[in-house]
Amino acid sequence: MNSETFLQAAQLGTIVVGFLGVAVTLRSHRRQMHAQMFIEFSSRFHEVLRAMPAHIWAGHGDEEAKIPARSEELTRSCMQCFHLVAALYFLHKGGYISRDLWKPWQSGIRRTMQGPLLQREWFALEGAFNHTPEFSRYMHGMIKGNAHGTRMHATHVT
Repeated sequence: MNSETFLQAAQLGTIVVGFLGVAVTLRSHRRQMHAQMFIEFSSRFHEVLRAMPAHIWAGHGDEEAKIPARSEELTRSCMQCFHLVAALYFLHKGGYISRDLWKPWQSGIRRTMQGPLLQREWFALEGAFNHTPEFSRYMHGMIKGNAHGTRMHATHVT
């Protein structure tokens, strides 16, 4: 092996190590961004949780629990909740939220959207989402209990 061949091999090795370093850095950055996104949206949902009656989130088997009357504060909280769900939905559709992160959120969305209060509020506020018919279809699917909301959503792969 002459010195020129040795230098070319060394340069190739350096390039390969550099690409591996960039790949590891990108993967790490992506994971960090997912963690930050999860923390941020969890924080936002906790704010919405605090603003709504506890039995809304606890389950729907308690027929004794009354649905609170419509109020500006309740409507505002529900609107915040729907906007958070829309943001998550479109981030997932855009590939910014992994399937592993999306699955538990979607299960929670489906469970809560099957409750009478959020259904009542969704149908009252749905017009505010006319500019996103795909999201409206998704929410109707969650209300009906479909696993994926819409066929279009079910075929999306991230």
